[in-house]
Amino acid sequence: MFGEPEGEVRLLDAAPSLARGIERRVLDEAREKLRVEVRRVEAGPWEGAGAQPSSPLFLGYLILEGAVTREILVSSRPSIELLGPGDLIRPWVVPQELGAMHVTDEWALLATSHVAIVGEDFHEQAREFPSILTVLMDRVVARARWLGFQVALSQLTRIDHRLLLTFRYVAERWGVGGPRGVRIPIRLSHRNLAALIGARRPKVSSALTTLADSGLVEQAPDGTWTFFAADIDPMAVLAGIDDPSETIGA
Repeated sequence: MFGEPEGEVRLLDAAPSLARGIERRVLDEAREKLRVEVRRVEAGPWEGAGAQPSSPLFLGYLILEGAVTREILVSSRPSIELLGPGDLIRPWVVPQELGAMHVTDEWALLATSHVAIVGEDFHEQAREFPSILTVLMDRVVARARWLGFQVALSQLTRIDHRLLLTFRYVAERWGVGGPRGVRIPIRLSHRNLAALIGARRPKVSSALTTLADSGLVEQAPDGTWTFFAADIDPMAVLAGIDDPSETIGA
């Protein structure tokens, strides 16, 4: 098992949104019975992420805090999936067909993270509260929907369009509102952003300069970001930005 154990927590306290569908009359009972182990994982490569669990009933890892990336390499060209609080992941599940095409993936943590171990005993715990399994399944389906959005986004011609929509997505999911815009507490490097949107890093850096000069994003010294257009239609904002040649193409 990876990471450092940090004890057991009541899952519905750590992730209150999972209580959706549980009847109010049994909510307190569910809060007491649904318990999971939490592990603290430091930033860096996630060694052994794809290790097969000992039981086929093992559900997966629920991210409670932090940010995780899955980097997929196709012909040495990277693409990144960004995961954060609320995502249920099963890193050991890799379709055989991808292996046959020599597609590899690597997992890493962008910051110190806390992960709930939703193990094989959770099935027994959840027998009285089956709706929580449906909610967890919704998390898996939502992840697939977001990946579809990421694929569609990568088809946009302008890199600054791709970046602005990516920041909007990350701000909607994990941003923290404040007096100066929405703070995105994830350290996203220019390289990571390039892999997220399917572009070359130098052109992403140029487009980020354009967005920063337009007052739409700002990167803090610690690598996190502030997004200033969370309440504005991204395309309407971008319509007023010049379209220099260096921001076009991938």
